[in-house]
Amino acid sequence: MDKQCEFKNYRVELEQKVEELRRSQEELEASRNKYAFLYDFAPVGYFTLDRDGLIKTVNRTGVQLLGAEADGLEGQSLEAFIASEDRPLFGGFIKKVFRSRGKETCRLELQKSGRKALHVRIEAMATAAGDECLVVLLDITERRRAEQALAESEYNLAKAQSMTHVGSWSFDPHTAEVKASDELLRIMHLSREETTPEAFASVIHPEDYAAVMEHLRLGVELGKSYEIEHRLQFADGTTRWVFSIVEPSINSVGQVIKLYGTTQDITERKQAEADLRNKTNELQAIFDSISDGIVVYDHGGLVQHHNLIAPRLFPGQVQPGYSCRRIFHAEAPAMPHDCPVERAICGERVETSHVSSGNGYKTQYLDITASPIRDASGGKNRALVFFRDISKKRLQEMHLIQAEKMSSIGVLATGIAHEINNPIASVAGYAEAMLRRFRDDPALGKNTELEIFPQYLGVIVREAYRCKAIIDQLLGFGRKSDGIAVDVDLNALLQEITGLLRHHPHYRQVNMTTNFCQDLPHVLADPSGLRQVFMNMLVNAHQAIAGEGQVELTTGRSNSTHVFIKIRDNGPGIGPDAIDKIWDPFFTTKEVGKGIGLGLALTYDIVKRHGGEIQVESRPGEGSEFTVLLPLHPE
Repeated sequence: MDKQCEFKNYRVELEQKVEELRRSQEELEASRNKYAFLYDFAPVGYFTLDRDGLIKTVNRTGVQLLGAEADGLEGQSLEAFIASEDRPLFGGFIKKVFRSRGKETCRLELQKSGRKALHVRIEAMATAAGDECLVVLLDITERRRAEQALAESEYNLAKAQSMTHVGSWSFDPHTAEVKASDELLRIMHLSREETTPEAFASVIHPEDYAAVMEHLRLGVELGKSYEIEHRLQFADGTTRWVFSIVEPSINSVGQVIKLYGTTQDITERKQAEADLRNKTNELQAIFDSISDGIVVYDHGGLVQHHNLIAPRLFPGQVQPGYSCRRIFHAEAPAMPHDCPVERAICGERVETSHVSSGNGYKTQYLDITASPIRDASGGKNRALVFFRDISKKRLQEMHLIQAEKMSSIGVLATGIAHEINNPIASVAGYAEAMLRRFRDDPALGKNTELEIFPQYLGVIVREAYRCKAIIDQLLGFGRKSDGIAVDVDLNALLQEITGLLRHHPHYRQVNMTTNFCQDLPHVLADPSGLRQVFMNMLVNAHQAIAGEGQVELTTGRSNSTHVFIKIRDNGPGIGPDAIDKIWDPFFTTKEVGKGIGLGLALTYDIVKRHGGEIQVESRPGEGSEFTVLLPLHPE
């Protein structure tokens, strides 16, 4: 019984061991299948090679990498699947693996065989027995492409930086680490070993150092992006200009972790800007030195540029941005057929004249030349307009015309005066002869019908000689001046002129009084010119008085070097808005047909030509007083 029980227990124990062994075998098989699956479907290729490089085992990924069939790979040389140019490298690699007994690595290209190039990294190590090696193949094609793309991008970036003289850099404010591109080091004249904050700071120009450091501090502490231009100064004394753009990198808590910047060498640009400014200043100086007004209008007829003369010709009308209509057609927005600017913009060269007399300014006569400035890119034209002030020339022309007319009238009047003098002399002679008959024959005087005749004949003789005296004065006033300065007695000259004016019927209601200095020194002058000066001034004084009035003429010594002639009237006076314009040519306050505004302009010119001065004092309602100062005879 005991043996039976013992045998039974042994059998149960044996069955348990068999069951445990079966379970262990199943677990081992499952584990082997698991690792076989991992081995076959691993993302890398696993190979076992002998010392000759022949394949002993390979997983499924390795088969796919080789692009071959699994059957028949065993016993083949792995070298047959490697690109021909890399086979020598592989042969040396296998020998090195078995020789070193450590892990070795190399990169190879597999045979293409109608597919895209496949780049792999091989890691191999010999077994402890030394008769075979374990090899891992990793597909690095995409990584290789990325590396090539990165290398190409870095090369292109370096080339672009070199071509544009732009260097890049980064700065870690926590570690003070600086990374710089090759181009930046070239710009800063630093070597790779000198890539430190101190080295970069050492080449900043001393005058710009504080501004650069302040911007850097704000970038680090406040995370502000900024742009700055500053100079670099090198050990050899040379200076360069750079332009930097800096952007901070900020983490989630708002802390600046890095500054990224680009720095461009702008020395040539700064020099070009300086040269351009110098050239612009030179052209502007030439522009402003031209005595004509010059204005450049854009394609919309607005002022772009002008020289110094143009605003003087058109005060308040020529400023950048002002339209051409302010000068040429203030009442109409556009006049394409008449406006020289608009015609020039349309491509036409225009030469025309213009009269400007608006806004209380003096009348100006201008010659205008407008030329198109064609755009090289085919855009709309601009207009270059020259304004030449010909007012003085026009004044001279009108003066010449008036002088010619007066000369013709003078010649005619002289001839007529001579013709009149003869019959007047005959009338006076016969009247005197008849008076003598009355004196010689008393019987004639006793005839009651003839007793009034001597009185009539006396009047005829007196008036005839008065006419003859007037004609002689006119002849003297109308004589042509030879322009030679001679010794002139001003009192006598003024008496001659006042004598003529007293005969004018329209001025007889004006009482003209004279107060001549008896010992007035003579002056060296052109008598004909002075006659015109004082005749103009006295005529103006008389014409200023409507009805009865008073004109005072006074002469005297102003000082040891000058004499004065004052002409005062009690007319309406001159307003403050007109008193500064009375010397301008063609300005007149007289009614149409009573003056052309040349008298005082010519008077001023003649007095100045004699080295003298002319002054005026006038108030509305209080009359006017003109004073002429003339220098004394040098002797």
